[in-house]
Amino acid sequence: MSITDVRSATHQQIADLQPNQETRELLADQRIQQVMREAVASLDHFTAQYRQKYRELADRAARGQYPDAREQQRQSESSRSAEYARAPEYARAAEFSRSAEQQRAPEQQRQAEQLPTAEQLRAPEQQQQRGPEQGRIQQQGVTRAATPVTPTHPPYLWFDLMAMGPYREPYFGGPLQPARVVHYGENVYLFAVLWRNPMSLLGGPSAAEVMAPFIYQVRGVSVELNSVTPGPTLSPNPAAFGPDYINIIPMRIPTDPRPAEGRPRPLEIHLTVDILGVGVGLPPFAGFASRWYRPDLQPGFLGLPDILPGIVEETPVRMLVYS
Repeated sequence: MSITDVRSATHQQIADLQPNQETRELLADQRIQQVMREAVASLDHFTAQYRQKYRELADRAARGQYPDAREQQRQSESSRSAEYARAPEYARAAEFSRSAEQQRAPEQQRQAEQLPTAEQLRAPEQQQQRGPEQGRIQQQGVTRAATPVTPTHPPYLWFDLMAMGPYREPYFGGPLQPARVVHYGENVYLFAVLWRNPMSLLGGPSAAEVMAPFIYQVRGVSVELNSVTPGPTLSPNPAAFGPDYINIIPMRIPTDPRPAEGRPRPLEIHLTVDILGVGVGLPPFAGFASRWYRPDLQPGFLGLPDILPGIVEETPVRMLVYS
């Protein structure tokens, strides 16, 4: 079923769509599942912080202490700058590491024809620690850029998209390793991470609840920089968001054909998401990943410190394929 067909199909027809063969193979890979579990753990941690911040802003608004628009913008920009500056330390946090606790999470062997939910990827102890608010809906998460913001006080973030990776398989069956310079023919993976806001909107349903039945299409559009021509397109099948607030889509980045000697192939990959069939009156449910979680460690050079794994903002995914 093409995307054009999807836009004119009934909701049930779309919901019956299954992951394509490549996606099913990736979801059956325990190494892929481990990366996805780590992402869910870090997003749960982030969402807990977001909830606390949102509540504080809501309390201030209720007391009439909410700053005016100009002051709000200044504080928002200052907050984003501070958040970016903290990225390296945050990347060192336990939720970003392959901790023994995460590795002991029980195997959530899903049906081959189904996408795993974030709840299935959580360890039991993570499920128990989630707050009572989530008895109403099992959801949480976040991202930015091309993200609709409802004009309320405090500002409300509906959803976001982030890129995570790439990871390479150094040899057949070997552990996945962060890498941005890869050999042609290697298996290389990128993850699209979707987050929807689990906080109530104006006392009503949350964005995660409103968007749960919607169908989304994630694509990775790449540019081959040697010739500035289109590169491979990553295009898993459309899928429904479902009851949780996190959706993670693994994708394989093609590394063939072999580049010419002396002309390695630099690629830029831009992730996009489009919510299909949404009518007038709702925010513009489409966006691109303005945040990229780069998992590799770049050693220091010329006396400069190491560049630790962390989030890079307003940058597409960049990698190089050599022969």
